[in-house]
Amino acid sequence: MTAILQTQRRQIWKHFDIWLLALVTLLTIFGIAMIRSATFESPELADLPFVQIRWGLIGLVVAFVAAAIDYRYWQPLSRPLYFFILAALAWVFIVGEVLHGAQRWVSFFGLFFIQPSELAKIGTILWTADYFSRNRERIKEFKWVIYSAVYSGIPAVLVILQPDLSTAIIAGVIWFALIFAAGLQWHHIIAFVGAGVLAAPLAWFALADYQKLRLIQFIYPAVDDAAYYNIRQALISIGSGGWFGEGYNYASQVNLRFLKVRHTDFIFSALSAEFGFVGSMLVILVMFLIIVRILRVARLTPDPFGGLICYGVAAMLFYQSVFNIGMNMSLLPVTGLPLPFLSYGGSSLLTFMFAIGLVESVALRHKLIEY
Repeated sequence: MTAILQTQRRQIWKHFDIWLLALVTLLTIFGIAMIRSATFESPELADLPFVQIRWGLIGLVVAFVAAAIDYRYWQPLSRPLYFFILAALAWVFIVGEVLHGAQRWVSFFGLFFIQPSELAKIGTILWTADYFSRNRERIKEFKWVIYSAVYSGIPAVLVILQPDLSTAIIAGVIWFALIFAAGLQWHHIIAFVGAGVLAAPLAWFALADYQKLRLIQFIYPAVDDAAYYNIRQALISIGSGGWFGEGYNYASQVNLRFLKVRHTDFIFSALSAEFGFVGSMLVILVMFLIIVRILRVARLTPDPFGGLICYGVAAMLFYQSVFNIGMNMSLLPVTGLPLPFLSYGGSSLLTFMFAIGLVESVALRHKLIEY
């Protein structure tokens, strides 16, 4: 019996998507190199590349652990996880640290900070995938669509109150991607689009002042020239890179620190300055290939829960990548969304690594589901 189990385990790991992990690892290593260049000769930021290396190694362990655990175990746990994350998001308002004008971080024994809102991204994927896999036939009824929106919307509201509108929008994107993959009716889609258009003016009053300023600034940059400074520097950085860039650690906009938050929100501008149009397009290509590999796993598995997990991870990576790059190019309003696997940040990197581990778990077991 033991020999049979060992044989089954070996057979399972033959389906590990080594290309997916290789592409993710490549982006993470490149991100660490860019963080090192962006923080070069900045004493107050000198430790950040080494901190990111530590988070990257922890993230790889997290990915392998998540892959080793049968993803189907998460289905019965998704509902308890839902209430745990609700409690964590509520706890932020009691003990959360205020950084950069928002109360999103909780100190973990004084050693480091974590963002419960990052946990909410993974949680949204798991509990929404569970909900839709259990109610696939009921999705044709509009009331069940509304139930799912309320179910996923409660954690999103707590995230908005921190305030963290961008992460709440990601939760909404994941919900919509999964309900679309689960078979949302077209007339329901039209109804939601219409409701969104009508609700947009009302949403303005729910925004914090700095969020309103960002939207006004995006539409009319001259309203606050000082606030538009970094967008202008980002565009100059991207333009200065030309076709092949100024070279690693040689970009003037980065080295002379004209570009702010260049290791987090605007790391795409920094890499564009150093590696040019060709380098930035290669990064976009690698991200595209990662999403394609994830969608491949979604198509391979016959299990609705596993497939929806993969669609949710792909939607999260796609939206966050597009929005960050669009923000860097002044095509979208500025938000605090990091570029997946590249921007500095332990919480976000662990979130993405855990998500990749979930996809690998589905890939490992898709043959077992068939049999």
